[in-house]
Amino acid sequence: MFSGRLNIDFEPNQLSLLYDAKKAKGENIFDLTSSNPTKLNFRYDEKSILKNFIDKESLEYNPDSKGLIRARKTVQEYYSSLGKKIDIDDIFITPSTSEAYSFLFKLLLNPGDEVMIPQPCYPLFEYLAILDSAKVIYYPLIYEHKTGWKPDFKALGDNITEKTRAIIVVNPNNPAGSYLKSGDYLSFEDICRKNNMALISDEVFSDFGYGLTDDTVRTIVGERSYLSFALNGFSKMLGLPQMKFGWIVIQGDDGVKSEAIKRLDIISDTYLPGSSVIQNASPKLLGTKDNIQKHILGRIETNYDMLQTKLLLNPDIRLLKSEGGWSAVISFENMLVPEEEFVYALLEKKNVLVHPGYYYDFIKEGYAVISLLTETNVLEEGIDRMLTMCNDV
Repeated sequence: MFSGRLNIDFEPNQLSLLYDAKKAKGENIFDLTSSNPTKLNFRYDEKSILKNFIDKESLEYNPDSKGLIRARKTVQEYYSSLGKKIDIDDIFITPSTSEAYSFLFKLLLNPGDEVMIPQPCYPLFEYLAILDSAKVIYYPLIYEHKTGWKPDFKALGDNITEKTRAIIVVNPNNPAGSYLKSGDYLSFEDICRKNNMALISDEVFSDFGYGLTDDTVRTIVGERSYLSFALNGFSKMLGLPQMKFGWIVIQGDDGVKSEAIKRLDIISDTYLPGSSVIQNASPKLLGTKDNIQKHILGRIETNYDMLQTKLLLNPDIRLLKSEGGWSAVISFENMLVPEEEFVYALLEKKNVLVHPGYYYDFIKEGYAVISLLTETNVLEEGIDRMLTMCNDV
């Protein structure tokens, strides 16, 4: 009686079962995976945030398919601070980035059509595509020691079919931490133009860069485009995932862009843009950005530097190059131990939780992903315990 969209394995994996069992016994777990900033002792400006919800306008319902003018001006102001000028009519407010993807999949994909996503990548996209009866096709990111992660454009081109409708880039990638470079962006744009496809750029971590270079493309907004959609929101930008405020910025050639706006307007009007309370508060909420980002980015940089120092000369466990975002990738390929076995043993014997690389669809084994939001003392103890595994495995 249920939809075939969710014919998936609902059983918890062995790592989750072990974690739950240890927590039930009251064991102290060094969790290096948490990415919920509201639970990790960051200093929020509580008064400045909470006072913004005492507003009589929140008692009025003034629906707008694209989102309230006040909210869209907030987004316009954000891009203006980056030196980017956008038309307010090219902005759509969404309840979150996840809903933004669902809107775009409905706009671009028929059932059975394909969307291309990077590999490795956060596992959200496959579920979102499944729920909209679409199919995911992967294109690999290749790691080079000096330059970091880079799209494999040959493999991407080989995987394009007549059903491929869109390419997703995550900028910076989660978990790899790599930003688009100007040459790579132009390659994506050319591919989309030649194949009549759209480019979707997920930029939710774009404010958290710590390794930017002259050719880094922090946002595709303002770049030349056949048809592209830039996605962002308050969840990561302000460290407020509970506020449910996201957006889409549309760019492209006039004809295809105007048609996309017309159709997306119907989709957004059908589902509605999200809470008027949050939209009305958005200008003041954006004003808290610098404060919380200072604290979050400060911890990220401290943790990344600490990892570099601890793992610099280690022959078994390496920190891979990253440029931004909330995650770090550790390679233990040299240990020649199965990934699942290593991660399970780390939790079982050392009470340290990390995510195995297969959670993120790494092309090969030997990776672990940790959160750079982890409190530094917890992360340092967890890494020290991990290093002792080199002698135990």
